[in-house]
This record gives sequence, C-alpha cells and structure tokens, in this order.
Amino acid sequence: MNMKRNYYLKTLSLLSVLFFFSCTKDKSSDQQDNAQDGPITLKSGVVVEKKGTDYFWEGDIRLTKEQYKNLEAHGQLQAKKPDYVGAVKNAHPVYNVPFENTAQGGRTIPRAFSIYPTPYNLWAMVRIIYGSNLTLWEKQRVQSALLEMQSNTNVRFYNATCEPLVDPTYGFEYPNIEFWSTDGADVSNSYLGRVGGVQRINLADFAFNSWDNSVIIHEICHALGLRHEHTRLDRNSYVTVNTSNLTSSGLAQFSIPSTDYYQTGVYDYTSIMGYSSYTSSTSVVHNTSLPMYTRTDGTDIFQGSFLSNSDRSWINYFYLPYMARTDVYAELAPVVYWSDNTVMTPSERLDLQAYLNNGNPNPPNCCTLTNDLGKFTCP
Repeated sequence: MNMKRNYYLKTLSLLSVLFFFSCTKDKSSDQQDNAQDGPITLKSGVVVEKKGTDYFWEGDIRLTKEQYKNLEAHGQLQAKKPDYVGAVKNAHPVYNVPFENTAQGGRTIPRAFSIYPTPYNLWAMVRIIYGSNLTLWEKQRVQSALLEMQSNTNVRFYNATCEPLVDPTYGFEYPNIEFWSTDGADVSNSYLGRVGGVQRINLADFAFNSWDNSVIIHEICHALGLRHEHTRLDRNSYVTVNTSNLTSSGLAQFSIPSTDYYQTGVYDYTSIMGYSSYTSSTSVVHNTSLPMYTRTDGTDIFQGSFLSNSDRSWINYFYLPYMARTDVYAELAPVVYWSDNTVMTPSERLDLQAYLNNGNPNPPNCCTLTNDLGKFTCP
C-alpha cells in the first residue's frame, strides 16, 4: 500500500542515544556473587559496579546475567546486531506476545514467547505494576510521569497491577515493569529495555520529592531502551569530561561504547537522558564542588526536566500508541506522532492502522479493555 509518508523508512533527525538488547532474566553466578562490592573491570575492559548480587553499568543501568556475560566476553550487550529497526509489530499490545494474522482475525503464539517479536527488546505496550511498598503519594507521582509521557509521545502504558503475572493457560510470565521505592537509597535504577517477567524500576526518595517527574521518566526511558546521552560515540566533540575529579565509579559512568549501539542526530544538551555537570554523590566525584563534565566551552550542563524534542523523537520512532484490546487487532490511539514529533493526519493514521492489520483500517466493534492508570489498589 502507498502511504503519504512511510512510517518505517522516513529519514529524520532522531535522538542521539543508544539502546541494547537481551532476553534473559537476571541471576548472578556463584563466581560473580563472591566478588567484592564496588567497581569491577571485566576482561573486555568494560567497568561495571557490583552492589550485593546485582551489577550496574553507567551508574543506574541494572544488568541481566546475559548482559553481564556478554560485556565480560565481548564488551557488548547483545550477540547479534538487529536486522530491523522500527516500532514493534505483530505482537499483542497488552501481553507483548507474538501473533500471526489469519483469516479468522489472528492468534497468539505462546510457544514463541521466549523469542521476541523483533530482534530487539522493546515493548508493544508497556505493562506496569505499582509496587506494594509505594505510598499513595508515590503512586500518584508515578502516574503523573506515565501520563506526561503518554501526552507527548507514542508510548502507551497498561496498568496490570491487579492482573496475574503468569499466563493461566500456557504458564509463561508476562513482561511487567514494577515501580518500587528504595526506602532511602541515594540512587534510582532500571534495566535497559524489556528483559522479561517482572523487572523493577527502583526509585529513590528524591525521585518522588522532585518538583518535576524527570528522575522517574529517566528510569522509564531506560526500560524503553534509551541509554545515556553523555555516552554517545561522538561525545568528546561536544563535552569535556573532568576525569581527574571522577572516582573509578564515576569514570565507569562516562565510558564510550565501540560497538553494539544505535545513534543518530547531534548531541542533545537538554536530553532527559543526560546528566547535569554537578553531582552530590561522593561515590562518583572526589570534589562535589567541581563538575563531572561540561560543554567544550566550559559552561555547565543541566539535565532536562522534561522530555526534549530529541527524546520524544526517539520514542516516537520506536513506539506506536496501541490501544488496549483483548483481541489482536492493532488499534492506534487518536493521536499518533511521526518521529519528527508532528501529528499524523486522520487519513495517515488510518493508512498506518490498515498497514498494521492486513489492509483493514477498521477495528472490530468489541474487545476494548479498560485501562485506568489511576487504579492503585485491587478489590
């Protein structure tokens, strides 16, 4: 079919960030568990940080076992470069389970659940759970961040707080993000992309007490697949890293990958995925009065308080605003963004919806699911 603009081939200036891929849930080996806490230089030269039985990369990115092994052996997070880049298709939006379209309207394929519907670990619709240790205020702050993201991008969240974690028929785990309070810890963290099962976003107190939603959105963006802006390949052309003020943990947060990345556009100083020049963390810098890094002209950098145009562009390229349904029809929300952050016309939206559904632009008059992001407790 011919569309006014082809959604998947359109050339645009996208966010200059990196995303990585894995499909194994995390469980550290005995050898890893016996290592002392703190920065660890792997055989590949990559530096990670051990905290208990967990391993972190670039400060707040929590690693799965498979990611750790790939970094150890190859210095990268995935074994194969993806052969497709674009929004997730042919996956049930609510359950993220692959399906095939048939004359009968489609069917899910639970047997293929361990194989992602595309060669990378993004989501169709992001299933979320409000953690049981969150206060009502904290749940409201998370909801505010989710609604802020939905109002500016194509990403959509499905509230699965009161739903089963495991498919009752086939026994596989549904992928879910669970928001959890760290009860006083000084760092928030998240996995990178969709890793399967329940994956936590741990949020420190300051994430909830900030005047904006930037910390919560930053960690959600990691779960969507975005990496830090200050680790992009051409970073040194735009910023100067104050290596003498960085501890070993701090230096690890400014490493530059040599492979296993996706990058477009120019450096974005206003990205919500970049750090500010200064930090109060003495585990990252020797002197909190001195910057971690600055622009090349010596001026300070301030982390974005809201999604920048480039942040939005990345999300709008890799995500589609699916509606929650019980069937496998890929219905789009009334507002759909192109990856240049302009809104599709009604006819463009219908063309894309038809493209996703074997030429049928009209969803069946049934099967819509209630999806209330403000439902915090279960009956």
